[in-house]
Amino acid sequence: MAAAVEALTGKGSRRFLVADEVGLGKTTVAREALRHLSKGGTKAFTAFYVTNNTRVSDQNASRLVDFLGNKDARKRALSKVDRLSMIPLDQRPPGEPRSPLRLYSLAPQTSFPAEGKHQSPGAAVERAFLGRLLERAVPGASEKLPNLFIQQRAVKSWEGACRTADRLMGGIDPKLVETYRNALKARFNPEGKRPSLADRIAKAANEKPHSRTLTVLRRLLAEACLEATPPDLIIFDEFQRFREMLAPAAGDRLGQALLGIGRKRPAMLLLSATPYRLYGESWDGKDGPQAHEELFETIEFLSRNKETRAEAEQLFANFGEILRAIGDAKGDGIDPLLRDRAEATRDRIDALLRPCIARTERPPSTSEDYRTRRAPLPILPGDLRVFKQFAGKVTDRNKTAASAYWLSVPLPAQALGSRYKIAEDRPFEREPGAPFLRAGKQLAEAKQGWGSAKLRALQEIAKNPELALPWVAPSIRWWRLAGPWASAPSQKTLLFSRFRATPQSVAALMSLGVENAYLNAAGTDRRRNWESKRLAPQSGLPVMGLFHPSPFLIRVTDPLKGHHATADTALKTVANQLRRALGRLKIEIRDRPKKDAERSRPLWNLLAAIERESGDYDATQLAWVATAGDEAVLGRIVEERDDVEAIEWISSRELDRLAEIALSSPAVTVGRALLRHLPTAIDPEHIYDLIWFCWHRLRTYLDNRVFWGRLGGGSITEVLVAAVRDGGLESVLDEHFWLAQGQVEAAQLLDELGSALHASLGWFTFRGLPATGSPIRLRCHAAVPFSGTDKADAETTERALSDSEEGTPPRAEGLRRAFNTPFWPHVLATTSIGQEGLDFHSWCRRIVHWDLPSNPVDLEQREGRISRYGGLLIRRPLGAKVREDAVAAGKGGQSPWNAAAALGEARFPNDTGLSPWWTFENADIDRHVLALSKSRDIARFDHLQRQRLLYRLALGQPNQEDLVNHLARGSDEKIAALSALALDLRPVAGANLKNLKKMTIS
Repeated sequence: MAAAVEALTGKGSRRFLVADEVGLGKTTVAREALRHLSKGGTKAFTAFYVTNNTRVSDQNASRLVDFLGNKDARKRALSKVDRLSMIPLDQRPPGEPRSPLRLYSLAPQTSFPAEGKHQSPGAAVERAFLGRLLERAVPGASEKLPNLFIQQRAVKSWEGACRTADRLMGGIDPKLVETYRNALKARFNPEGKRPSLADRIAKAANEKPHSRTLTVLRRLLAEACLEATPPDLIIFDEFQRFREMLAPAAGDRLGQALLGIGRKRPAMLLLSATPYRLYGESWDGKDGPQAHEELFETIEFLSRNKETRAEAEQLFANFGEILRAIGDAKGDGIDPLLRDRAEATRDRIDALLRPCIARTERPPSTSEDYRTRRAPLPILPGDLRVFKQFAGKVTDRNKTAASAYWLSVPLPAQALGSRYKIAEDRPFEREPGAPFLRAGKQLAEAKQGWGSAKLRALQEIAKNPELALPWVAPSIRWWRLAGPWASAPSQKTLLFSRFRATPQSVAALMSLGVENAYLNAAGTDRRRNWESKRLAPQSGLPVMGLFHPSPFLIRVTDPLKGHHATADTALKTVANQLRRALGRLKIEIRDRPKKDAERSRPLWNLLAAIERESGDYDATQLAWVATAGDEAVLGRIVEERDDVEAIEWISSRELDRLAEIALSSPAVTVGRALLRHLPTAIDPEHIYDLIWFCWHRLRTYLDNRVFWGRLGGGSITEVLVAAVRDGGLESVLDEHFWLAQGQVEAAQLLDELGSALHASLGWFTFRGLPATGSPIRLRCHAAVPFSGTDKADAETTERALSDSEEGTPPRAEGLRRAFNTPFWPHVLATTSIGQEGLDFHSWCRRIVHWDLPSNPVDLEQREGRISRYGGLLIRRPLGAKVREDAVAAGKGGQSPWNAAAALGEARFPNDTGLSPWWTFENADIDRHVLALSKSRDIARFDHLQRQRLLYRLALGQPNQEDLVNHLARGSDEKIAALSALALDLRPVAGANLKNLKKMTIS
C-alpha cells in the first residue's frame, strides 16, 4: 500500500502496477490509494474505475469507497453512470448533499467504443441524451439525420429514455455544449469550410453504416465529457484485457485525452495478477514473442521512459539465457556459478522494476497433492449410449466436436439449445438404453449421473444430504453439532467448466437430484408438493412464536454466558437466565400443583404478555402491524395479540418451552447473533427491520419442502428448533455477520443477508425428446449456474439511471452474494466468466475442475476465487486452533469471531505478513479434477501443476511455453531450486516498510 501511494503521489511517472498473486488484496491496495489521494474523501476528487467485467465492477466499486464514514456517504460517492459519455447525467437528487469524492465505474467497450468492425449504438438513454446535446451544439443537425438514426431499434425503452434525457438536460453545463461542438468541428470540419458542420454530420450518417457514425458521435461526446470531468485517479483493473488503452494511436483523441497526454496527467493505478500474457498461443492465437513484448510495453508505460524499457529487455534476455543453460545442464542440482549469475541478474531486474511494480506471492504449498482428488472416472454403457444418441444426429461437419461436448455437457442432446450450432435444428431422438429427461417424471437415471461420468463423480463429491441442508456448518461451533450436521463439516462447491451449457445443465440436474431425494413426490404432484407451505400464517400460532424475535428473550438470554459444552447444558443455562429475568419482572414460575405446572399457552400469546411487563410490547406490536401490511390472516393474528391477558405467573412447562425457543428459535437466534455486532438491534428504531427480516425473508427461505424432507419428521416447532440447535445456526450467523461487516455497516447486515436469501436462483429448460416434444423446465436452487446474465445486468444498470431508488443488484451479483452466505445455493457452476476478479471464498473451500484450463495462469485464476483473504479456507483451520478461547471470550456479549481474529493475529504471525488471513497451516484447497479413465487430463493436470511452479520464470521471455516445458522436464529437486529464482517484487522493505508503518490504514 505504501509503495503504491508513494509512487502515485511522488515526482515520477505517477503510474504504478500492483501485480499481487490472485486473492492477495489488490482491491484493498486500490482502496487505500484512493483514500490517501482523496484525503479520506474530504477533497474534491474524481476517480475512474475501469474494468471490462461488469460482475467485477459490481463487486468491487463499493469496496473502493468503504473507508467513508457511513452508508449514505458511500452511496453518494458511487455514481450509477456506467459510461463516460453519460457523466453529465450524473446529477444528485434534490436536497442531497454533494460528495467531494465521486467514483465512476466504466467499461472500455461502452465508455471508449472502438471504431472498428464491431460498433455498438450504445444504450437508449445514452443515444437520447446524445441527440438532444447534438441539437444544442449544432442546431438543425438532428433534422438532417436519417429516420430513426438516434432511436435505432429501441421501441419499448425509447419513450422512457427520452423522458430521462429531457429531465436531466436541464442541469447540463453550457460549457459541455461548447466542448462537444468543438469536438465535432475537429472531427467533421476542421477547416471550417462549407458545407456546414450539420451537413457534414448528416452526410456521414447517410453514407456510412449508422452504427459507425453513432460510434464516432459517442466517442466525441465521451471526449467532451472527459474534458469537462477530468479524473484525478484512474484505476485499471485487469488491464491486460484492454491494454490497447495504454497505448492510444496518435490520432486517437479520446485515448490521448484519457491518459492526460499534453495536459495534467492523472495518477494511474494498474491492477492485475497476470499483467503479462503467458501462453499467448493457447489464449488468443498470439505467438510467444508478441505476448512477451507486451511486458516491455507495460514497463515503458509505467516508467514513461524508453531507456528503462531497453534496460529491462537486455536484463530479461540475459536472464533467459542463464535459465536455458540451467535447463540444459544434466543432474538434479544447479551449477553454483549459474545460480550466482541468475540471482545477480534477477536482483538487477527487481531493482529496476520495484519503483513502478509490486507483487506479493504466497509461499508454495507443500500439501497440494494431498488435497487433490483425481481418481480416473469409469465410463458406463449408458454414457456411451448418450454419446451415440448425440453424435449420431449432428452434421458431418460437427462430428469432430461431438465428443468434446459429450465429455462436458450432461445430456447434450437435451441441454444444448438452439444457440449452439452443433445442436441447431438437429432431430435428436430417444436412444434405447440412454437416459433422458421426461416432463414430470422422477427417473432412476439420476442415480447413474444421467449418462455422465463427471456428473456421477460430482454427486459423490457434493452429495444430496449435504446439498439439502439449509445452511453449512460453522467454522467455530459453540457446542457439538448433531443431527444432519454431525458428520464431516458441510461446505460449498465452486465448479469450473468449458462450455456455457455445462453449468446450466449441471446445476439443474444436481437440483433435480436433491428434489428426487427429498420431495417425496412423483409425477404431476411434484410442483404442487414444491409449492406447498408449512410456515404460512394459516398454520397458526406456533409459526408466529418461531419467527417472533422477542427483544425480551434476546436481551436476557445468552448461552455463552454459562455452561454450553453441549446443547443440553446450553439449554439449562438459558432456562436459568430466564428464571432470573422473570423473577425481576415479578412473574412467578409454578411447579405445583400439577394442573398449574403443566399449563401450556401458545408461545405467541405468552411472549406478548411477558413483553407487556418488560416494556417491549408497544414497539414489537407496531413493528408487526407494519410487517403484516395487507396480509389479511397475519393482520388478524397480530390484531388479536392486543387482547392477550396480563400475566402474573407461568408454569414450569411454559418455562421449558420458553427456554427452548430462546435457545433455538430461528428468530431469536438471528436477533441474538445480530446483537453481538449491532448493539441497537432490538431497540425500537431497529426492531421493525428485525421482525420484517424474520417473517418475510428467513421464514420464506426455510419454508422449503426439500429442507423439511432432509430435516426429518415431527411438528413445525420440533423440526426447526432441532435444526437450529443441531446445526449451530447462531454460531453460523455470528460468523457470517462478522465476515460481512468487512463489506457493509452493521445496520445493513440484515438487508444484505435478506437480499441473498431472496435471490432469484432461476430455471433451465431442456429440450424434449424427440425434438418435437415438450420442453422440460427444471429449477436451479441447491446448485445454480453463474452464466448467461449479462443482459439482465445491463438492464438493471440502465434502470438505475432513471430510478434513483433502484437498489436491486444484477442477477449475477445477486447469485454471487447468495453463494457468499452459508445458505443456498451450495454449488455454483461457472465458465471462465467467473474466473477473474470475483470473490466466492466466504463459505467455499472446495473447487471442482470439471474441464481443465489450457494453461497454469487460468488454473491459478480459478483457484484464486476461493483462496482469498479470510475465506473459509482460512477460517476452518484457524477456528480449530482458537475455538475454546474464542468461544470463552463470547461470554462478554461480543462475537467469538472478534476474539478469534485477535487471537489469530497474536498467535500466528509470520515473516511474510500473510498469516493468518491469507495463508495458514492446513489451509488447503479441497481440489477435485474430473478426468475420465484413460484420459490425458490426469497427466495434463500434473503438467499444469509443474508449469505453475515455473511459469513466473518465463516473464519477459520469448517463446514462454517452450521455456517452461523445457524446465519442467527436470526433477522435482531441480524444479524447486529453479522456482526459487523467480523475481521478488515485494515492496515491503526499507523505506516502504517505514512509510507503511506511518500510514493510518483502516
